[in-house]
Amino acid sequence: MVGVMNPKLSPAQFPQTEALFQGRWAPVYLSPILGSPERFVIAVAAVGKAGFHIEAANALKRLECLYGRAAETAMFAAEVALDELNAAIAARGSAALTEGALVFSGVNIGEVSDGEAWSPRHLARTWMSALSSLYRYQVVESTEDNAATQSDAGVVPDRLPILVLDHINEIAPSLSNYFHEDIRLHRQRRTSSRVARINIDYNGGKLVANFATLNTSTQAQGVDRIKRKMFDLTVRRDEEAKASLLEARLHEMIVFTPPRNSPLLNEKQSERLDEALGDLTEQSGREGFGFIALHDVHDIGRRLLSTERPPSVASIN
Repeated sequence: MVGVMNPKLSPAQFPQTEALFQGRWAPVYLSPILGSPERFVIAVAAVGKAGFHIEAANALKRLECLYGRAAETAMFAAEVALDELNAAIAARGSAALTEGALVFSGVNIGEVSDGEAWSPRHLARTWMSALSSLYRYQVVESTEDNAATQSDAGVVPDRLPILVLDHINEIAPSLSNYFHEDIRLHRQRRTSSRVARINIDYNGGKLVANFATLNTSTQAQGVDRIKRKMFDLTVRRDEEAKASLLEARLHEMIVFTPPRNSPLLNEKQSERLDEALGDLTEQSGREGFGFIALHDVHDIGRRLLSTERPPSVASIN
């Protein structure tokens, strides 16, 4: 019989867990019907000393199968609530998971649990894929993407461009190729400190447009996001002017907002929204391009289609 050696193992030969992110996580629930026990997991928030991340549902459009066009109100509520949660966690850390209420009564935070993973994002993604039917798990693209994710931890992306693309795919698929590749791949674009990139959401035959959501819970962040996108439009328009294109295209900043008389807003919120829209409209006028505030993804689709095609064929049900 051949003898078997049993070498002594040092602690270094065992898997080390010190590098793992350790923190707390909690699901975020949406109840589309007030008073009903029916609810959906729309996000998972992971918070720890190394940072935080909110992994949002990326397939909220599935709600349309149940609620039709009324699902847009629920999707808007989810967007606003997650923006608010993002700001709360940035200010109060994990305490935000157990303290205070979100702006919409139909959105609430579930039970808080301890967990660990390679990063806040990995912890949130793991539980989101296990808990939510409104989420498609996607493999992280690259090491560079991972590094960008760590620096952008906690940022909730604006899903409006993807929602607009999904609607355009239904009514005019040929226009979908005009959307930025990252939007077509449902991939969040990331900025780099080394390279200044001009991001254009929609680069069509007759229209160049950027899209953004403006809500009242994190209005300062929303206005800042819109102003960055307006700057990108200004740069693109000036580039085209220098190139002396034969046919000038329209350049528009298209913003999704709740209507002023929406029951989702109180009087103070309506006034703040009007003030922000007024300032943004004035700035776009100085820059010389259009600024349009619409209240429905379908209305944004109509705007794209009516601009790209003659009115006789630009009819949408």
